[in-house]
Amino acid sequence: MTAGSARALERRFQLLTLLMGGGRPRADDLARRFGVTRRSVYRDLAFLEQMGVPVVRDGGRYAVLDTFKVRPVQFEPDEVLALMAALDFGLRKRPLAGTAAHSAREKLLAVLPAKQQEMASGLNQTLVVDPIQAYSLPPSPDVEAACRAAVEGPHPLRILYQALHAEQPVPRVVRPYGMAYRGTALYLIGFCELREEIRIFRANRILEAQVLSSTFERPADFDLEQYLSDVWGIEFGPLMHVRVRFDRSVARLVRETVWHPSQRVEEEEGGSVILRMEARGTGELARWLAGFGGSAEVLEPPELRAAVIELGKGIVGRYAAT
Repeated sequence: MTAGSARALERRFQLLTLLMGGGRPRADDLARRFGVTRRSVYRDLAFLEQMGVPVVRDGGRYAVLDTFKVRPVQFEPDEVLALMAALDFGLRKRPLAGTAAHSAREKLLAVLPAKQQEMASGLNQTLVVDPIQAYSLPPSPDVEAACRAAVEGPHPLRILYQALHAEQPVPRVVRPYGMAYRGTALYLIGFCELREEIRIFRANRILEAQVLSSTFERPADFDLEQYLSDVWGIEFGPLMHVRVRFDRSVARLVRETVWHPSQRVEEEEGGSVILRMEARGTGELARWLAGFGGSAEVLEPPELRAAVIELGKGIVGRYAAT
């Protein structure tokens, strides 16, 4: 199961729960709530109908027939593995979803048939999902709650933001389009009225957040997943055609790792490889490539090559001085 399909499955389950709650939302309401386009909402509704859910539309509002009941959950063994792996990751990264992951795991175990319960419980002894040791400290509960309320509104959000390289925090008003976990940090994405463009804000750098009473129209053509698809990590910037040569010593690692969805690996004589991709985020890419030392050489673009060189000079200068 890919990350995209897992997100879609979770969203569709939440959509079913919402429709069964009797709120009768419109398609635009659902798109704002889940941070997707109306087209994605229509696909999700069609999926529920294909699964036998009696979705009804009345005056542009959606609901599920009151007579519909969810049948006992039945999962295939590989689906149980995928769900328990995701929950295991959440439990270990407590600032992300530790408490919620524990609660979700208990609920999942409660509805599984006995045989699958036994299998899922046994995975605790045989499966560990912990790909990233470091994690970002979470935002304060009040800030996170305000961000989520503003996204769901949608309402503008007045924040006090401490940027990484700024001396003092700066007040801003943001029209939030959505939130995203990248790596293990939570980010708020929205239109910054101060900079007059879409910006990405790391949530734990938001020192204060106040939801404003007014509302705004979220762009119908904004797709959060598509917006983030080209970004290397979370740093935004111009889309670059990246070409890097990796020596034979690390070529096997490059061949067996998917670094970016757009990557292509080309073989060279002597065992070296060239990695090509379309990505954003000069600083993040430079720091990643610097970790390979002399085993990687940026061929293009020039600005990425220059950024890696500057990092190298800084390292040499630091150690030469001591």
